[in-house]
Amino acid sequence: MWLSSGKEIAPFQKVGSLLDMKAQHALKAKSVSARPHFGWSIALGVVAFLGAGHILIRTSLYRVDYHTDPGTYVADAKALAAGKIFEGNISEGVLAWWPPFYPLVLSLYRLLGVEAVDIGRYVNIASFGLIILVAGHWVYRFVRFRLVVAMMAITIAVSYPLVRTSSQLFSETLFILLSLLALTCMGSFLSRRKMKSEFWLSTIFSSLALLTRYIGITVIFTGALLLLTHRGLRIRWKQAALYSVASSLPTALWITRNQIVNGTLTARQRSCMTDQPLWDTLTQFGDQLHLWIFVREDFGWLDICLWVAIALVGFQTTKASLPWQCQSPMRRSALFRKVGNSLTQKEQPVLPFATFAIVYTVILFIVAPYTTCEPPTTARYLLPVYVPVAITAAILLERSILKTYQSSGVSIYMLRNNWGISYDKSSGPMATVKWIIIGLILTIILVSIVRNIYIYIYILITYDPYRYQF
Repeated sequence: MWLSSGKEIAPFQKVGSLLDMKAQHALKAKSVSARPHFGWSIALGVVAFLGAGHILIRTSLYRVDYHTDPGTYVADAKALAAGKIFEGNISEGVLAWWPPFYPLVLSLYRLLGVEAVDIGRYVNIASFGLIILVAGHWVYRFVRFRLVVAMMAITIAVSYPLVRTSSQLFSETLFILLSLLALTCMGSFLSRRKMKSEFWLSTIFSSLALLTRYIGITVIFTGALLLLTHRGLRIRWKQAALYSVASSLPTALWITRNQIVNGTLTARQRSCMTDQPLWDTLTQFGDQLHLWIFVREDFGWLDICLWVAIALVGFQTTKASLPWQCQSPMRRSALFRKVGNSLTQKEQPVLPFATFAIVYTVILFIVAPYTTCEPPTTARYLLPVYVPVAITAAILLERSILKTYQSSGVSIYMLRNNWGISYDKSSGPMATVKWIIIGLILTIILVSIVRNIYIYIYILITYDPYRYQF
């Protein structure tokens, strides 16, 4: 089923397009905010399974690199497994540099009788699959065009930065999953406000995100900001304070332990990157985004498509923001009136993820120069915004498709046994520009997916350690 909506509506008197007639039969389906259709649940499960299976095969062939930071995680896991929680070594970074949750998970190796590296590998594989499931199910709740849901899920499953990081012993994959769960629970709580369990689940996942990486404080800032600015809450300050304190308490206890054992909160030193010019940092940021889209091979015509799409989006945004710009009333079918009205009701599915992406990026650029010798534009550090941006883009793309259709100026009438068609010239040309933007975006996404799948299949069937790091 390509389209779905909540309630049954009256028969069409004026049909917007032949697509509307097909969609009319889907109006008896479940609500968009209800659980996904069983068939789509299976489809999302298959995408998640294939994505996780790819990481499993990939790490089986090429093994997991656990030098530098991953080596510290393994050392921390062994210390925790030995019960040395009140011992630390700043020079070696054992139980001093990182928060404890990821090493605590790795410390299960002693109970399971396997290597700590294998535990980390399986945790990353499971986390990667769950990221696809959680993101896919959230977008399914609010997106009517199932093609957009499928493209978003597949894009995450074959994404260059997420696949590469999940194939190594880093905590980012688990951190992304915990952040995603915290944001979805907070979004569900704000939309319904009667589900206290979702508030507490968001609190738990936020605290675990902070216990996984100190940058997880951005998840707590995001949740508190959403609570403070939400109009539907009567006791916003109390809930925001309760959420912030409860989420931060476990990490506060851990850094207190660090102060007692090591005489420092995080054993961090000032970075050597503080003198890097801001322009260089912004340039690296743009290079990293370009790398995520086109990987390491440039296609001239795809670059042109990307820049044309950006230019057209900027033009449309500027035009819509002009004070004298007014929208002429358009003919809308009953289905799209229903869809258009539902965009501003109850749920605001984009808000938690867009807010997190902004908060995380700003805090990263402020804090990273003082906590690490690597620039804030390092792929690992930027990676947590990838999935929230993908979710935001998918939902906004679907909204853009709906609104573009509404303003297309084309109407098809059903008059007894005859059909009639009309065209509103005042809106048609601008709708054409919007369709070009949408077409360019979909083309870039599709080409990126096909290309990444081709490369992954190549490195799986042809042993090539260098290309494995592509």
